[in-house]
Amino acid sequence: MSNKVKRLQELRGSGYEVAKGQPDIRGWEVRDPNGQLIGKVHELIFDSRANKVRYMIINVNDSKELQLEKRTVMVPIGLAVLEPKNDDVILPNVTPFQLRALPKYHKDDLGTKAERAISTVFGRADTKVPATVTDDEDVDEDFYNNEMFNENNMYSRRGNSANTTNSDKRQDARRLSDAEAASLKKDAEIYPNGNSINPETEEEYLRRRRRENDRKD
Repeated sequence: MSNKVKRLQELRGSGYEVAKGQPDIRGWEVRDPNGQLIGKVHELIFDSRANKVRYMIINVNDSKELQLEKRTVMVPIGLAVLEPKNDDVILPNVTPFQLRALPKYHKDDLGTKAERAISTVFGRADTKVPATVTDDEDVDEDFYNNEMFNENNMYSRRGNSANTTNSDKRQDARRLSDAEAASLKKDAEIYPNGNSINPETEEEYLRRRRRENDRKD
């Protein structure tokens, strides 16, 4: 094993921080496009040469609906879309099959073999590992010239959170069962938010209660 400083490092303990003005998504819940809970962001993987975040480390939950088992995986950062209003990370183009196919994450395995294996799961055809590559060798910069590493993809919904469309509201409603929605609505009527500085709408209340219920599960 080489003693050189690794290109990829966990952000925690690396001496680097999330750029000022950008959200630290560690601890945020990860969901599929239908709002089903996948897990949580455990850590971010930082590229010390390019000063960019390259991956999210996700603690995947057990989920019978999504056919997922509890495990920790590494997902390229450009596959995520942020919902800052609810502290959610959405994976709009990641399937449960792909999450199951990803190699389990190991902190000491951040070399080219792991990166190429992950990229292959997400459909890249140019990621064959050369026979001469060692486990601790880093990929070159060109490897990251791909949309799955485009950080700007995370902010594609920025600016829309304050202007919820009818389509968004219908999607939110579908995430709640009729019984759950009725129960939460009743709670909202009985226990309204009295904060006059930042009042909580019924929709926001329902979404917050859904997240709290998910955490209990």
